[in-house]
Amino acid sequence: MSEPRESATIVTAIVTAIASRCAAGGIDLHATCAAADYDAAVPPAFRLPDLGRPRALVIVLGNTRALWPHVRVAASTDRNPVDEHVARVVTAAVDAALQTSTRREIRFSPEPPPRRVAMQRLAHVAGLAWLAPSHVCVHPTFGPWIALRAAVIVDVDAPPARPPLPPPCDCATGCQPALDRALAAGPPRDATELRERWRLWLAVRDACPVGREHRYSDDQIRYHYTGDRSPLGQD
Repeated sequence: MSEPRESATIVTAIVTAIASRCAAGGIDLHATCAAADYDAAVPPAFRLPDLGRPRALVIVLGNTRALWPHVRVAASTDRNPVDEHVARVVTAAVDAALQTSTRREIRFSPEPPPRRVAMQRLAHVAGLAWLAPSHVCVHPTFGPWIALRAAVIVDVDAPPARPPLPPPCDCATGCQPALDRALAAGPPRDATELRERWRLWLAVRDACPVGREHRYSDDQIRYHYTGDRSPLGQD
């Protein structure tokens, strides 16, 4: 068996192992790209750690509404059930899939600089979702009803780059007018005002015609947009 074929087999096994374990925890979306391709698309402050391999494998992980049941369970013990559940699931999946000698790094979406990753741009480069002019990531099937959770960088060569996703919808008549209305309200002066205006930002996602049947439940929407824990059974 040739070395490139062996390498491709190893990469497929790694991606499959990590993705399947994450999916069992509600993190059911993934795609891959090379670190160099992502780094070329973002400012230096958002670049990935250098593992000494320019085309290192990057796995971007996200979720549909499949995460919500797991969040509700995690809420009984976790102060921040989304982030803590995601960290547990992804870390365990990576550790189970990789040998201890394999260099890797995990970056989670809430992390501040200098560890911050431009998750939307990464999803776009990896072909997971199309980054619309309204700054909404649109998945070909699930539309805007996804969330991006983590990037896993592994010291193996990534597969060849995929062609970019085509625009799945017409933003000029869809989400862009809704975005304009949200922006017209002006920047919120505090967290209270931000929570009061959440329906304007929800309308940007609702305006997208793709994936409407995969819309989050009302409880999930309310929790994500307002931080209200009552949908989790915690008034």
